[in-house]
Amino acid sequence: MIGIFREVVSRRNLLWELVLKDLKLRYARLGLGFLWAFLSPLVTVTIFYFVFSFLLKIKIKEAPFVLYLMSAIFPWGVLQDSVNGSVDSLISNKNLLREAHFPHYFVPLSKVLANAVNFLPALVIVIVVSLFVMKGISDFIIFLPLVLVIHLILAFSLALFFSIIYLRFRDIKHIVEHALMLLFYMTPVFYSIYMVKETLPKPLFWLYMYNPFVGLLIFYRIVILKGYYGFVYNDVGLQIFFVLPIIFSLLILYVAMKFYEKRKGEINDYLSY
Repeated sequence: MIGIFREVVSRRNLLWELVLKDLKLRYARLGLGFLWAFLSPLVTVTIFYFVFSFLLKIKIKEAPFVLYLMSAIFPWGVLQDSVNGSVDSLISNKNLLREAHFPHYFVPLSKVLANAVNFLPALVIVIVVSLFVMKGISDFIIFLPLVLVIHLILAFSLALFFSIIYLRFRDIKHIVEHALMLLFYMTPVFYSIYMVKETLPKPLFWLYMYNPFVGLLIFYRIVILKGYYGFVYNDVGLQIFFVLPIIFSLLILYVAMKFYEKRKGEINDYLSY
C-alpha cells in the first residue's frame, strides 16, 4: 500500500484533473451549479426536521435537533454518494481507462475526492452555525482532520471494492443502494443513541454501538458540537468513536487494495466488452 500512496502523490495532478472532470460533469447546465452540493442535503435536513421534530415530536438532549441532523446527514451523504456513484464508475469510464494509462483505482478515488470537495463548504457552515448556536466550538475540533481522513478512507475502500465486483456482478449496484439505505437507519442520524439504549436489551445495545458507522458519526458530533461528549461519555468509550473506526477503515482499505491487486489483471478484459 505504500507504493500505491507514492503513486497517488506522484500523479496527484492527474488525479486532480479527474476530480475536476467529475465536478464539471456533475454541475454542467445547472442554473445553481455548485450550490446544489449544499442545497440537496439541506433539503434532506429540512424534511427530517419537519417530520421528526414537528410531527413526531422527537426530542434529544445532546444538541439542538437541526445541528444534530446536519452533523450526520452531511457526512453520511458523502459516504452514500461516493459508494453509490463509484459502483459503475469503471464501466462508465472504460473509454478513458483504455485510452489513458493510469491506475484503475484513480476513478473511484476521484469520485470520493469530488464528493469531499462538495462536502467541505457544508462542513464549514455546520461548524460556523454550531459556533453561534452552541456559543463556542468543541474542545475536540483539532481532531477534525483525523475524522475526515477516516471517513474518506472508508468511503474509498468501499467504492473501490464494489466497483470491481460490479464488473462481474451487475446486481451489486442495487444491493449496495439498499444496504446503504438500511445502514442509514441503523445509525443515529436522526435519533439519539439513548432512544436505542431504552429500546434494546443491553447486549444488543452494545452490539449496536460497535457498528463502526455509528462510531464515525459520533466522532463527527464530538468534533463539531460543543459539549456533545459530555452527554455521551458514559456510554461512548474511546474504543467506540476513535479506535474502532480507525481499525475498521484501515482493515477495509487493506482488503480493498489486496482485492484490487488480485483482480487488476482482469479489469481491462471486462472493460473491453
